[in-house]
Amino acid sequence: MKVTFQPKKKNAVHMNQLLSSSRRATATLISSLTFQSLKQFSSTTTTKPTKWNSPTNTIITHPVLLAMESCTSMLQLKQIQAHMTKNALITHTFPASRVLAFCALSDSGDINHAHLLFSQLQNPNTYIWNTMIRGYSRAKTGQTGFLFFCHMVQKGVEMDCRSFVFAFKACEHFPGVLEGESLHCVVWKMGFVYTLLVQNGLVHFYGIRGCLGLARQVFDEISERDVVSWTSMIDGYSKHKWCDEAVKLFDSMLMYSDVKPNEVTMIAVLSSCSQKRDLRLGKTLHEYVKTRNVTRSLNLMNAILDMYVKCGCLDSAREIFDTMGVRDVFSWTSMVNGYAKNGELEMARALFNEMPERNVVSWNAMIAGYSQNNQPKEALELFHSMLEAGAFVPMENTLVCVLSACGQLGCLDFVGEDGVMSKWQEE
Repeated sequence: MKVTFQPKKKNAVHMNQLLSSSRRATATLISSLTFQSLKQFSSTTTTKPTKWNSPTNTIITHPVLLAMESCTSMLQLKQIQAHMTKNALITHTFPASRVLAFCALSDSGDINHAHLLFSQLQNPNTYIWNTMIRGYSRAKTGQTGFLFFCHMVQKGVEMDCRSFVFAFKACEHFPGVLEGESLHCVVWKMGFVYTLLVQNGLVHFYGIRGCLGLARQVFDEISERDVVSWTSMIDGYSKHKWCDEAVKLFDSMLMYSDVKPNEVTMIAVLSSCSQKRDLRLGKTLHEYVKTRNVTRSLNLMNAILDMYVKCGCLDSAREIFDTMGVRDVFSWTSMVNGYAKNGELEMARALFNEMPERNVVSWNAMIAGYSQNNQPKEALELFHSMLEAGAFVPMENTLVCVLSACGQLGCLDFVGEDGVMSKWQEE
């Protein structure tokens, strides 16, 4: 069985098409590798990683390389790379890795340019391979990142724990768990199964995929858990509505572990609290955030706000909202949705009108509020305004609310051949 990999000839689109048709074969290839063959890779054909060629201060402190520190765009990057090419600096692994890392990992980068550079390197080291796998996962093309990992195995490149962590992240872009399970087999065979970083990656992957039994099995086998271990398991429970289990595990973390929750842990357990509509627990969690050294990020404050809204405690929610130094569209929409669902439409509309920016969820919250509180005319007028704005495609829930409003008014013209709904469908 052979996996075709031609970085010099295949661009990202072609590689995704290739992987789409052969990913099962790729996963089967990885899971069927024997320990002996992997041992042979590492002992005979392994490409030993090098930090950089000629690791001298001359290379590391070269003025062109130092310019990378202030690089903020691909235009600047290409100018720096041109100088590196002229000075033959790009032929050294360390400078090349700096350029490739910017392309693959920076928000201003270009993963395709990283791939082009990678294909020109004679002997990419472990760091460079890991960067490509990680970069493709960040670029929402994790399937290609997984293919890079497969080729890394075939080439016998020496891997470290980060290779597996980034590969598990790439596996999240597949619809199922086959690739992740195959990767788990390789982890066992390569002897990385009791490495904390890899174990955390496994817990996170299985948790995301809803394989909570497998996630918990790996979690229970971790001898010294860190905050990522606990948070990944709690988050997996929360995302798949195992709210009681999430809260129990959070309690265990506080009672039996020296590890302190961070903002991400609190967001995960607050999500379960919101789903349970448990105001008493929510207030306890809020008090914990206030009295402990937990970073009050925008995402955490949004989670607390959402919890109070879901529990119907709008006064507390508004107090949080008014004291937030920074708000985003989620903050505004949560508050609008809370007022609308509780029948306080004037408050909801006042906030809606003040919103600095709106998304389709914001519009939907306000339209649903009117429709569900027997104000169908206002619902249809707002829907018409939404269509005139032209920037949003209505959600299913939006259309259900609009049809409900039409039914309340007996306004069939709105959905008929000449109505707004018909015109929207044509567009």
